[in-house]
Amino acid sequence: MKRGALIALLVIIVIILGLFIAGGFIYLQFTQEPYVPQKAYLKIDLGGTISETAPMRFPAMSASTLSIHDLWLQLERAARDERIRGVMLRIQSMDAGFAKIKEIGCLIERFAASKKPVAAFIVDGGLKEYYLASFADKVVMFKGGSLAISGIGAEALFLKNTLSKLGVQADVFHIGDYKTASNTFTEERLTPAHRESMQALIDDLYQAVIEGIAANRKLDAAKVRELLDRSPLPLEEYVQAKLVDSLGYEDDLFQWMPATLPEVKFRTYAKTRSPLPFSGAKKIAVIFASGEINMGRSGGDSLFGGNVLGADTLAEQLRQARNNSSVKAVVLRVDSPGGSAVASDVILREADLLARKKPLVISMSDLAASGGYWISLSAHKIIAHPETITASIGVISGKFVLKGLYDKIGVSKEILTTSEFAGMYSDYRPFSEREKEKVLGDMQRIYNDFLSKVARNRKMEVKDVDRIARGRVWSGRSALKLRLVDGLGGLSDALTEARKLARIPESERFGVRIYPQKKSLFEMIFEMADVRAQNPLDVRARLRPYRNFFPAMAMPFALRCF
Repeated sequence: MKRGALIALLVIIVIILGLFIAGGFIYLQFTQEPYVPQKAYLKIDLGGTISETAPMRFPAMSASTLSIHDLWLQLERAARDERIRGVMLRIQSMDAGFAKIKEIGCLIERFAASKKPVAAFIVDGGLKEYYLASFADKVVMFKGGSLAISGIGAEALFLKNTLSKLGVQADVFHIGDYKTASNTFTEERLTPAHRESMQALIDDLYQAVIEGIAANRKLDAAKVRELLDRSPLPLEEYVQAKLVDSLGYEDDLFQWMPATLPEVKFRTYAKTRSPLPFSGAKKIAVIFASGEINMGRSGGDSLFGGNVLGADTLAEQLRQARNNSSVKAVVLRVDSPGGSAVASDVILREADLLARKKPLVISMSDLAASGGYWISLSAHKIIAHPETITASIGVISGKFVLKGLYDKIGVSKEILTTSEFAGMYSDYRPFSEREKEKVLGDMQRIYNDFLSKVARNRKMEVKDVDRIARGRVWSGRSALKLRLVDGLGGLSDALTEARKLARIPESERFGVRIYPQKKSLFEMIFEMADVRAQNPLDVRARLRPYRNFFPAMAMPFALRCF
């Protein structure tokens, strides 16, 4: 028995030691700071999806997605870090809007202001990739690559005939001729209003990009347009026109650096902790609000792709910033195509309470349209990029009628109700005329409320807002002329404006508190357990909000650039 007890004790000790060693290894993996040479350049691979914030996942599960959040913080650090002597951008096909491209370009410009060189190597790509590279001091194009900077195009997809063949009818309405999000399901081609707004938007974006390239490369804008209109061109012609400095290979950039320096990869550098980019007793909160607006918690389960911007989550973050005495101002970074009218108003109410107590500045990313514009209305200042897509002040609502599809597959329904309008959102029949009146009345109420909120917060007459609303989207540069935004710039400009409004002197450093905050390992574990407990596989619960087009404020079309 003594020998058996001794063996059991030894086994327990071995298990404890094993757990201790494993725990120590995991701890070191999460906390050990990587080595950075005393003289090095920071290499940033820019390709694929560029998001606003990194996904909240375990390190081993994280995708290679770069975020504006991380690029902003790390480039601010690198500008102050004496070990980092320059930046090299390796650029290839990117999935981001032009406003995000401009935002990264502005961050590069801020870094370059520290008198450190920035070089860009374009592997391949189109107008977005070249536009970003143009912010660098030196642009090298891969000899074996291709550069098709031939302008901006947009496609509109129409599914009316497809749905008809399936026996599906879209019984959908919209307030505003330009509120064309539902046209995908109700039209066979572009309506005049749809065509007008799309063409005006891409023309505006194109001009903004041309002017940006011309300024970055110190060229005449008319000459840049002429070159882009003729693109794609032989690579040598881009060099002759001074759009590109040279053709070559990635290693050619090393010769341009001030010395032969080792590289530090961006993700390696991001794991280091000093120097701090922002510090001070007084803080400015930066809240990233990204995704399709809906009720509930934020997450990555939007039915239409991308993240959900949950009203409960964002309202809670705004409330925390309002009640934190060390936070003197707030920057709300908006990247949203819109969504639920109810959820948008929940967020706006919390933003309004915050704005009564502290300065609130909006920084618009690629999209701040419809509901994304609604939640921005309490701000003391709204700042957008020229390439931002915003406004879309309008409403859509309705439902899909699936009876024809049910007939094809042998499904039938009988509907019992207790009152005339109890079954109006059934997918088994279209709206009656009286039901249609109810839906349109509710939509008009929401639209009128939207107009009045814009008029009150932008100090305009309702009739003047209505003239530029009606569901139409505008670029940031047009929105400035129409008084829908207050200025053009990026996240750093919004921070500067917030500091001024909070009356923090330029000579005084301030800290930054970021939402959503990164979670610890244990928080992520418990959150996953909580999500599983809520049965995320209940598809019916997740689809319930989308059974019909509840009164919603969404983008009127999807922009696709070539």
